[in-house]
Amino acid sequence: MELGVDISQLNVVNMRNVPPTPANYAQRSGRAGRSGQPAFVFSYCSAGSPHDQYFFKRPEHMVAGAVTTPRLDLGNEDLIRAHVHAIWLSASKLSLGSALSEVLDVSGDTPTLRLLSKVTEALGNLSAREIARAAARDALGEAIADLVAPDGDPEHWLDRVLVQIPTSFDNACRRWRGLYLAALNQSKRQQRIILDPSRDPKDRESAKRLRAEAEAQLRLLLETSASTHSDFYSYRYFASEGFLPGYNFPRLPLSAFLPGRRQKHGKDEFLTRPRFLAISEFGPRSIIYHEGSRYVINKVILPVEGDENSTSIKRRAIQCESCGYIHPLEDEPGPDLCESCRAKLPPAYDNLFRMQNVATRRRDRINSDEEERFRLGYELKTGVRFASRGGVVSARQAEVVGEDGETLASLVYGHAATLWRMNLGWRRRKDKDQTGYVLDIERGYWAKSQVVEDDPDDPLSARVERVVPYVEDTRNCILIRPTQELDAAQMASLEAALKTAIQVQFQLEDRELATEALPSSDDRQHILLYEASEGGAGVLRRLVEDPAVLPAVARMALEIGHFDPDTGEDQRRAKGAREDCEAACYDCLLSYYNQRDHRLLDRQLLPGVLQRWMRAAVRTSPAPIPRDDQLTRLLNLCQSEIERRWIQLVDRLQLRLPSDAQRLIESCGVRPDFLYRDDGAAIFVDGPSHDSPDQRTKDDQQQDRLEDHGLTVIRFHHAGEWEPILRRYPTLFGVPATAPEPAAGAEPPAADGFDPADFDLAWRPTMALLAAADGVTIEPGNEVMRGGRVVDLDLATVRRANRALRLVDDARASADEVANRLAEQGHRVLRARADEPDTVARILAALEE
Repeated sequence: MELGVDISQLNVVNMRNVPPTPANYAQRSGRAGRSGQPAFVFSYCSAGSPHDQYFFKRPEHMVAGAVTTPRLDLGNEDLIRAHVHAIWLSASKLSLGSALSEVLDVSGDTPTLRLLSKVTEALGNLSAREIARAAARDALGEAIADLVAPDGDPEHWLDRVLVQIPTSFDNACRRWRGLYLAALNQSKRQQRIILDPSRDPKDRESAKRLRAEAEAQLRLLLETSASTHSDFYSYRYFASEGFLPGYNFPRLPLSAFLPGRRQKHGKDEFLTRPRFLAISEFGPRSIIYHEGSRYVINKVILPVEGDENSTSIKRRAIQCESCGYIHPLEDEPGPDLCESCRAKLPPAYDNLFRMQNVATRRRDRINSDEEERFRLGYELKTGVRFASRGGVVSARQAEVVGEDGETLASLVYGHAATLWRMNLGWRRRKDKDQTGYVLDIERGYWAKSQVVEDDPDDPLSARVERVVPYVEDTRNCILIRPTQELDAAQMASLEAALKTAIQVQFQLEDRELATEALPSSDDRQHILLYEASEGGAGVLRRLVEDPAVLPAVARMALEIGHFDPDTGEDQRRAKGAREDCEAACYDCLLSYYNQRDHRLLDRQLLPGVLQRWMRAAVRTSPAPIPRDDQLTRLLNLCQSEIERRWIQLVDRLQLRLPSDAQRLIESCGVRPDFLYRDDGAAIFVDGPSHDSPDQRTKDDQQQDRLEDHGLTVIRFHHAGEWEPILRRYPTLFGVPATAPEPAAGAEPPAADGFDPADFDLAWRPTMALLAAADGVTIEPGNEVMRGGRVVDLDLATVRRANRALRLVDDARASADEVANRLAEQGHRVLRARADEPDTVARILAALEE
């Protein structure tokens, strides 16, 4: 399929196995049958292959032809920045060649590794920058506006990214420079030993081996005829460093150098892994099996002293023992209480060592003790820290509230949070209180393991330290903490069920979503879920933003656990299974990724928790504090009684609270009464003083400035009906938990569904006359979208027979944009005003056209 075949002519697709999700199946099978032609798709399925299990569990979903909408988190700043870089690279016409030796100066005995003059000229080309600015504005304008909303300036963000391209490009070369300098210095150092006649012959033989190893590393780094699949192929390298977009390989990976066999066809190579996998697979004295050979991780490729990376590989941090929250430290002693849960903090880790690229030595065999040690693996510990913007923690809290009003769980979503993973030592070590490994900080060798007596040693210098290797990465994540007391088996089973249910609900692959128990697997207080795929899938935020998602996930988790979610009946096995499931099976909770928890998993523990969650409501706070605290904060910021009445109504209907009140949007010079920051919506609650002509003119001018900056403006008049307006914006405010009580003496809605309360006071007489006309039905206004943002509401949809007409209130400032957008979508549009005497006649006449 990737060899230049014109897929418009394909009639048959043969797949060697069934892809892991319906979306993958539709994409691959859909390569045949283009241009309306019929197609035949056939595939091989193996019951023993884990790759085919989705088909065996849910065959009707796989072949239905309907898939969920693809998701990508466009709020990911790194992702958008990488695309701007790619646009600039195209505009600059700069060729990166096939190796970084075509980008950096590697000439001379002591190369500078500075950027070549042709690269420097391209980076400083102002005309290319202007071309890139225009192209990026056209391609990514809406995504950038959403990223910096509500009070950021998209043009300023884009200018800053383009100005920083020379620095970003230079920084992306750091890993290659570090590998090159380390190999070059090793080669020179070993050459001096070889030429020193006073050295022992064994030392000179060892030096020859180490020099050959260094020269092999240099060849790999400088190879210009290498395949495009090489990790150091220029474009792939810059994608892995995050300068360019790259979805098919990990960002900022770690590499291990594997010396080739001594046989004729042996070859040296670098093996690359994502950081969270490398912390264990490339851990101290770990064994790598590659192409029939064994390699031991015996050395860290340390930055050359004086290199820009050499001072940043060690640091200090404190991890909360109650919730797993990370507190990085610089020179300060550190806080006494956790910033997240306010628990007392333990002593700091003073010897954290940022995981580096590594080197290996071939091993012919390993003994039984080593085999057992590798089977048990390392003790890894994960922590989380939410991002901070402008001194404010970038996290959103929500509560899961049961039917009886009891809080069942708390949710905290962190966008682009920092996850840490630390390697504390072998699980099989004798002294559990001693953490870390002994490292030669001069030569980079790991000391031999004390666990296995015959672990071969590497020559160490006198400068050794005990360090704890760690890595960090940026991911979208959510923390779930059930309020009821759950034991380890219940928490592990709930963690497995939620992960599987989210994957099925959103058609994610197993590798796209990961889970951890926090603060540790021995003390399960929180469930951490994070989007493991590059760029993020954008699904976890929906657990706090959409009240219907978590109940749907809970329902799916019960179905996966072989329970009828409606009756609670235990169905005992999956559809098509040959035998009953007692505690857990690979059709419900078991997977390759949770093998360490298999002894704990029990599906029978799920209904007591998930049946309540399935019928619960999710109440979201827009700030990183509980909803009640946010409500109190907003009430204290209100400057009038009418504003307090509005916020109390929003809370009473259990709608989404604003993120801010009385916040100045500096780019517009406007201070809305309330602000929904993430949605880019400004709320004004207008008291009687806003009825004067002068004030109305000022209000219109402010609204124009806000809308010019991409914000949606919604006004609530002191004499108007507020609840209908709230109900018209479900994507912004949410859906009321209960229907609002009718006012005393109010007339019930007509039998045909027309309810005057759905319309502003000025429009109610007109709508009542229309509803009384023969054969006319009226639907309240709907949100009109542009680029994923709500522009405003239209007034109503009026129907007669097979004709439909979208009405737009011509008195609103957004009338032009709403009417144009509806026309672009193919709707018939009529603009009208409530104070015009012939409005009803015009609408009826338009329905006859």
